[in-house]
Parts: sequence; structure tokens; C-alpha cells
Amino acid sequence: MDSNLKSKIGLFIQNRQAVGDAFIFEYGLNCMVSSLILTNANRRADIEKIKEARKILASKTSILSSFRVTVELAVLTKMSIQTDPGKYIDDVLAVYKTLRGKRIIEYNCMVLSAMTIVDLGLMNEAANIAKRMESIVDKLSKKHPLLSDESDIAFAVLLALSEKDDDALVDEIEECYVYLKKELKVKADANAIQGLSELLVISGGNLREKCDKSAELFTTFKEHGARYGNYYEFSSLGALAELDIDMDELVDMVIETEEYLGREKGFGNWTLQKRERLMFAAIFVADMLSGSDDQIYNKAVNSAVISNALASIVAEEVATMTCVSMAMNSAFD
Repeated sequence: MDSNLKSKIGLFIQNRQAVGDAFIFEYGLNCMVSSLILTNANRRADIEKIKEARKILASKTSILSSFRVTVELAVLTKMSIQTDPGKYIDDVLAVYKTLRGKRIIEYNCMVLSAMTIVDLGLMNEAANIAKRMESIVDKLSKKHPLLSDESDIAFAVLLALSEKDDDALVDEIEECYVYLKKELKVKADANAIQGLSELLVISGGNLREKCDKSAELFTTFKEHGARYGNYYEFSSLGALAELDIDMDELVDMVIETEEYLGREKGFGNWTLQKRERLMFAAIFVADMLSGSDDQIYNKAVNSAVISNALASIVAEEVATMTCVSMAMNSAFD
């Protein structure tokens, strides 16, 4: 394994251990997200700062706020690496209010999007970004009313930073979606295919070539005995599709990284499924090989991974509540 990649994976593992030990009641994926945020910033977890951030957040939001539920640890982690965490969360809350608009329902992905806008220093552009986000989401919903959901918001915010107009962006997403699903016949969840299409459009370049490469990567993982996730994890293939490297060599690097992670405490099958480890491994390999300074694209990739991880957590919560409900119903029959 490349020494730089090994060093970064080592930092990820150390951060996961520190965060997991300090927040033992958090979902494993929540700790992974926190560790990813820290590792991307090349920082070690400062548990005291994260706990201090919790006090600050509690003083500025209600207990029912979206900031205090599934995404809380991600928010606290971002706050902990700021020079002034109080000002940072004030900025994020202000942008979030702008993005949310008149919506009654609060969205986890909108919290992440607000942090992204603040991280990029675009607070003054929030109103325009929010307007374009609404336009893009509305157009996507008209194309695929059954597919478009909360996860599209995070991508729509990043798409709103493009110089292309909204119609052109949505047309490109649709072109990718149709090509992947109907021509290449990729066997993945339709929502995940839409997510990959959005990510590929954000990164620009020749869309069909990147669609071809994404589909080929999906097949190559299977041929190498490692099925890449075809649900929440699928869109992260977009990070690998950008790389100019032999396909088999690339897939072997990701698999080697996944296996390395799987041997570490906190990353085994009790905590993560293989497809989730592959997703994190793919992101680290892509980061090492790309050397990209494209902030928007890097934010898009990490937004995809974080949003997908959190979506997986929500799905687990729903599944758990369903099982509990079924058990209770059986008990009273």
C-alpha cells in the first residue's frame, strides 16, 4: 500500500477509535462520518473541543432541531476544527435558514449543505444558491417524481454553483441517468443512479465517458470478488471515474484498502458491511490519486459519501422502528 494512503488511513482509524470511545452510543456510521471530516482536514480528534461544541450548539438550537439528531456529531466535528466554533455555527444556522425557506419539514442534507456553503466562503451568495437549488430540485422532481428526495438537495446546492443554467444541468443529469440505466443497464438502485449522474455532472468533462467508466468499475469490482454497493454507496463510484489509471489496478487498490480497514478494530463486519468499507476505501484511494484542488468537486464527493452514510443510518433507524412496531403488534395480538 502506498505510504501516503497508509498514513491517511491510519489517521482515519485513529480518529474513528477516539470518536467511538468518546461517543459509545452513536451509530458506527456516525463515527465514521466524524472521522472522515477530521481526516479530510488532516486533524486528529479533539474530544474536549467536540464536547464543548455540543454545549455551544445546545445553546443555539432546540432539542428537536435537525442539527441535534442524525447529523449532530458531524456538525460538532466541523465546529471542533474551527477557530471560532460559535461564529461558525451562527453562519451555518443563517445559511440553513435561507436554504430551508418556507419549508415546514427540516432536512438533514440541508444542514450539510449549509456547512458546505460556509466552508466555501459563499455565505453572501446563499440567497442566490437557495433560489437555484429550488429550481433544480423542482426540475428534477418533474423528471422523476418518485426518485427525487432529500438526498438530491445536497447535490442541487453544489450544482447551483455551476455557471451552466439550471435547464442545461438537469438535461445533463437526465442524459447520464438514461444512459446508465437504459443503455448500459447498470444493475443499481434507480435513486443511486440519479445520485451518480448528479455527481458526474458536477465534476464536468465528457459525461458519457465517465458513465462508461463508472459502469465498467461496477462490473470490475464484481469480477474481482468484491461487489460494490448498488444502493447508498453506488454514487461514490463517481470519484473513481475521474482517475486515469488501469481499471484492474485501481480496483485492486480499493479492495486492498478495504481489507486493511476490515482488519482494524471498529471497522469489522459488526460495525460496517463490506460495501460500506469499499465506499470509504474508494474515497481515500481517489483522493490520493487525483491530487485535485477542485474544491467544488471535492465537496461534492464528500457530500455524496456523508449524505449516503447518513441516509443509511436513517434507513437503519426506520428498519429498527418497523421491527419494534411489528414485535409490539405481535405481543398484543
